[in-house]
Amino acid sequence: MMNGGGEIVGTTSNETGDKVFHGLVSAGFAQPYPWKLTLVNSGVVNASSTAGGQIYVYGGMLPVIGQNKGLWAAVLSHETAHTGLRHQVNVYMRRVYIQQMIQYYRARASAGDNSANWALIGFVAASKISLTKMEREQEHQADQQGMFLMAKAGYHPDYVFALHHVLLMRSGEQSKFGAFFSDHPRWETRDQRDDKVYTDALGEFNRLWPDASISPGGRPPVVAFLGQPTAVENKATGTADISLPLYCRNADQLVDLVLVFNKGGHAVKAVSNEFADKDGNFVVHEKSICIDKSEATPTYIHVPAGAVAEKDRAMKAAAFVGASGELIAGSKQFDVRLPKLKKK
Repeated sequence: MMNGGGEIVGTTSNETGDKVFHGLVSAGFAQPYPWKLTLVNSGVVNASSTAGGQIYVYGGMLPVIGQNKGLWAAVLSHETAHTGLRHQVNVYMRRVYIQQMIQYYRARASAGDNSANWALIGFVAASKISLTKMEREQEHQADQQGMFLMAKAGYHPDYVFALHHVLLMRSGEQSKFGAFFSDHPRWETRDQRDDKVYTDALGEFNRLWPDASISPGGRPPVVAFLGQPTAVENKATGTADISLPLYCRNADQLVDLVLVFNKGGHAVKAVSNEFADKDGNFVVHEKSICIDKSEATPTYIHVPAGAVAEKDRAMKAAAFVGASGELIAGSKQFDVRLPKLKKK
């Protein structure tokens, strides 16, 4: 169902989306759905699909994916997979069953069964959890089916991870507790579970498109997997030693590492121009090799104590990874403490 404003038409986003969508549908599904892609004039960063083949991408998603065909393919293949796997129908049937059982317990209670009310309370609580678990599982299935669909249509499966990471930087990560009651799994969980089918999807892509540069999606994106950084106050060297657990795929050039600092939610001013951005705020930039492997290895950045004023020694920081001028991964905030400057 299209929620929000009217339909967006006649834009470059419509052209890009329609082209990618047609390629995906042609590659993956023979069902006679009346497939249609609609762009919705809404600020919501989301996409959805119906059981009848209607796919909706909301306006808030458009600045995130731009004209990048690979990111479009990751969004559209996921929603197309939901329809092809009949997920909407399965959810509908589960909801119908839940309503029937609620009516059953209420009828028993009305007939004088004193235990029915307690059974109803337990059933409602359990059914909500089971339904959200089912919907989370469907999200994983759509990710994985969509990855194979992308490979067949000529879009590298790494675009799935690239999309996850850019959305994570936009929306933030859920807590594990919150994710338990959510119908969408945490991005970290999606990365881990999608990685299990990545090898097979990559093999399919390489078989069909041995020269990725001429595939519809072009060369694979640089994807960075960034763990949670940690910082150690090193009094001996007069630095805060920051460890970034990091690995990449498809990185044939150095990546940009950026550390952004704040204190009490406000930017920290730099003492030295070497560590100042255009507004004088404290930012650390470095170039680094990002190894192509399957597990993170620490990359170290050493921040000197004299980079900020004494009053700002204890700060918060967030780490970002960039490639070709685009941010491709980001971390949660972490604590940084610089040692006191040694008096001369």
